[in-house]
Amino acid sequence: MNEKRTDRYSSLVQRAVSDIVQFKVKANHDIGFVTVTNARVTNDLSYAYIYVSILNDDNHEKFAALDKLKGYIRTELAHEVKMRKTPQIVFKIDDSIDNYLSIDKLLKESKK
Repeated sequence: MNEKRTDRYSSLVQRAVSDIVQFKVKANHDIGFVTVTNARVTNDLSYAYIYVSILNDDNHEKFAALDKLKGYIRTELAHEVKMRKTPQIVFKIDDSIDNYLSIDKLLKESKK
C-alpha cells in the first residue's frame, strides 16, 4: 500500500476514534479529558496506533480504563470507517505536550 493511502486511512481513523471517544465513550465511562492527538495505521491495515493525551492527575488509571474499551472502540470504528479489515487498536500516550512544557520551563529558567 502506498504512503498516501496509509496517511489517508490514518487521518480517517484519527477522526473516527476521536469522535467515538468524545461522544460515545466519555458519556458512559469515567476516562477524564482525553484527546486523540494522532493515529498511524500500518501498511497492511492490521494495526492502528492511536496516540492520546490525558489531562488528569491519574493518567495511568484513566489510560487503563480507555485501554479496556478498545474492543468497543474497534467495533464502533468498523461502523464508522469502511475498510477491508478493521485494524487492532493500540493506544499510546502522547507525551509531546509534557515535553513541550518541560522545554519551555528550561528555556524560561535559562533566560533568568
